[in-house]
Amino acid sequence: MNNLDYSKVFEVLVKETANYVKVNNLKAMVLGISGGIDSTVVAAICHEVSKQTGIPLIGRSLPIKNKSDEFDVSKLVGEAFCDDFSVYRPERSYRAALFDACADAGDVNIANSYYLDELEEMPSRTPIANGNLQARCRMMYLYDIASRYKGLVMSTDNQTEYQLGFWTIHGDVGDFDPIQGLWKTEVYGLANWLLKFHYPEVYFDSSVEELREVTDIMYALRESIALTPTDGLGISNSDLEQIGAKDYATVDDILSRFIPFKEYRQKHGEPLHPHDEMAESDCWSQLCARHGEDVVNKVWDRHLASEFKRKKAPIYISKKLYE
Repeated sequence: MNNLDYSKVFEVLVKETANYVKVNNLKAMVLGISGGIDSTVVAAICHEVSKQTGIPLIGRSLPIKNKSDEFDVSKLVGEAFCDDFSVYRPERSYRAALFDACADAGDVNIANSYYLDELEEMPSRTPIANGNLQARCRMMYLYDIASRYKGLVMSTDNQTEYQLGFWTIHGDVGDFDPIQGLWKTEVYGLANWLLKFHYPEVYFDSSVEELREVTDIMYALRESIALTPTDGLGISNSDLEQIGAKDYATVDDILSRFIPFKEYRQKHGEPLHPHDEMAESDCWSQLCARHGEDVVNKVWDRHLASEFKRKKAPIYISKKLYE
């Protein structure tokens, strides 16, 4: 991975997002805020766009299975960055959708009533299917807001999640994604730059009212950076637990080295599988020695298994503009 100039990264992401919103005559940016680092960084980008263009950022915290610390941080982030923020709990939408899905599968009698936990454990249900349904209920709500305010829904997926298929089709993918070119470690890099350099610089030139706003922003950023990343769907205790790696530096190291190699071979009509051509490469051997073969296989197999998801991507800002 390249060492990025995060000052330039932030400038480009704000400029490109503002340009897209203005050119398409959109009247609002709508963002689901989980409290996690990705939605927080997107909130920071949109907040700056809003200051420059006057186009409001509408944020919503949409807890269903979220942990209490995530929910608490989502409120801090929403109140610090958004022009219009509130909490909406879509449990009723999720339960209704879950009941209909179970009825379609023949798991329930439509004349009876069931507890949410009962529906989630019906024979046709899995934790991933339930998680996907939650994500789609949230997105249904966000798109309805965007329709009412003539706006667009912001995406919050980074490049690491994109390459691992760690997202729900028609769930947590919106219309425009400022951070899809950034690896997860780079999202943290940008967040830390904002916290250590961007907002302190603004702080010294602020009025009393602006000082309060900047202080709230810095506190929200700090709390978001400190959170353990999860999918917000209750599938596991952390994203890394699902992926099978100890940290995102490991995941990004594996993906950023193999993906260019894979794309080069595919471009020249030589498809790859991790256990033949890829496994024979020096790069593979080096990464296995560094991270362990089991971890390398888990990360790469997840990338290959999610290939179908990447056939149609949302609009995003090219990394070429700032690397």
